[in-house]
Amino acid sequence: MISSLFIMSTGGCVVIEKHWKGKIPRQVTDDFFADYIMTCDSPKDVLPVVYTGRYIFVHVLQGDLIFLAVLKGEAPVMMVLEILQQIVSIFEKYFDDVTEDTIRDNFVTAYEVLEEVLDDGFPMSVEIANLKELVPPPSISRLLRNMRPGDTQPSSSSAFENTSTPWRRHGVKYSNNEMFFDIIEELHTVIDNDGKIISSEVQGTIQCDCRLSGMPDVVLQFKNSSVLEDVAFHPCVRRNRFNQDSALGFTPPDGPFVLARYTVFGEQQHQVPFYVKPQISFGEGGGRVSIMLGYKGSFNPIGKKESHTIDVKLIVPLPSTVDSCTLDQSQGSAMFDYSTREIVWEVKKLSSTSSSTPTLTADVHVRSDAPRPSVIPPVIVEYSQLGTTFSDLKVDSVNVLNEAYKPYKGVRYLSKAGHFVIRSSG
Repeated sequence: MISSLFIMSTGGCVVIEKHWKGKIPRQVTDDFFADYIMTCDSPKDVLPVVYTGRYIFVHVLQGDLIFLAVLKGEAPVMMVLEILQQIVSIFEKYFDDVTEDTIRDNFVTAYEVLEEVLDDGFPMSVEIANLKELVPPPSISRLLRNMRPGDTQPSSSSAFENTSTPWRRHGVKYSNNEMFFDIIEELHTVIDNDGKIISSEVQGTIQCDCRLSGMPDVVLQFKNSSVLEDVAFHPCVRRNRFNQDSALGFTPPDGPFVLARYTVFGEQQHQVPFYVKPQISFGEGGGRVSIMLGYKGSFNPIGKKESHTIDVKLIVPLPSTVDSCTLDQSQGSAMFDYSTREIVWEVKKLSSTSSSTPTLTADVHVRSDAPRPSVIPPVIVEYSQLGTTFSDLKVDSVNVLNEAYKPYKGVRYLSKAGHFVIRSSG
């Protein structure tokens, strides 16, 4: 599948390279950098998959690093993208912050992790608990051992070997048994100036943190489980059980992990708790921005009937010809970022019981030698709210079988904006 993997900086410097199916010359990274990175305004603008006459480049961007997989022939590129994302996630768990400096400082550990994750270019082990048994995280003693030439780590049998649950080791014990579930949903939507939805989808994750002794069998049941149609499960989930009664039966890994990822399509699957009404116009020498923000009184979080608040941030990207902006807002704080030419308006604690409606007006000044802007900018929305989900997916019950103890169980819900854009009227 993957012939070679290069971890390189956004400046074009290779930090780590690993080869499986013959050594591909490092010159390909120079070609990728010159032909694609340098020809775009930002590394973020480069397509994740690029076909050339000889190779297929698949990459993900993480901060100041590019994880570049080079393929010699046809391969499932979406799987390769997922593998690269898994490698980034594993590095984050090992090194906290994935940067060029941290990779260089922990070069040996990073290289050993790559050897365990990929075998002959194919994914082999991506379970963090298993990897940490095979490749210990960075420590002072490990650093000193790596500095002594010829000194190797003593081999030891892994608690994951010869087991039907390679994601969980045997002999796990806790004095306090507990498990937590976070259902997090992001709304990706585009809304026109009349409030009509142009495109919309919800991307959700079910994140777990299990600290349970022994080999528990967990059964998780939902209300409104019909939304879990386009779903991908962790390998620990027994798919046959889910197909029978929409319940998730699994023996969980030890510690935090992602139990499931799902996507919900359709306009009916999102309920935004507020409305935004922008009006933006430009004339000779400048323009005017007017935004009204309000809470939808009919919206209530899951299981809550009392009043509640949310924090909302609105961003208006203005044309590069704008040189100044005068702001006036009735609530919150607003600023004009001269470096990005953006109006940023933050309203803290937008309340469902407030009698006033937050508004913002801005007088925009354009350079005298610049033409009148021809494009009306949109409004980008950022917000998050606890206790809600767009799809109304709820946990009905959590049961632990095969063990005598009764663990503490917690469930949280979080909805937030992903790529949330509102088109403005003139």
